[in-house]
Amino acid sequence: METMTFSAPGLKLDLDERPEETIVHCRGKITGESAAAFENEIRGRVIPESRGKGISVTSRIVLDLSKVTYVDSVGLGAILRVWTAGQRRGCDVEIVNLSPRLEKLFSMTKLDEVFSKMKSLFGGADDPEQPE
Repeated sequence: METMTFSAPGLKLDLDERPEETIVHCRGKITGESAAAFENEIRGRVIPESRGKGISVTSRIVLDLSKVTYVDSVGLGAILRVWTAGQRRGCDVEIVNLSPRLEKLFSMTKLDEVFSKMKSLFGGADDPEQPE
């Protein structure tokens, strides 16, 4: 298990890498100042480019937003792009520990619905509308 830390203006990311899973602990604000670094670090360092023979890659990314105090529209876009990039590469991206404020923001912007609908489009097994 390896832990790496990356920083952007107002944001710190601690990557807790485990076999086939990486937990990204986010602290601070995901805003226009930090969104590009947030997206680039996760897409460039965590989401697998390919699944070659015998190569252990992350198949699950957990974005822990428990210590995120603020997300603006640019930050929401970065979270959505990270989530979509993971899904397209066969990597389950889970967003956890939203504060009540972020839960309300995700609900108001309908991102909570978008994530669940998109998961079914990308073959999410736990979608109740998916045939078994």
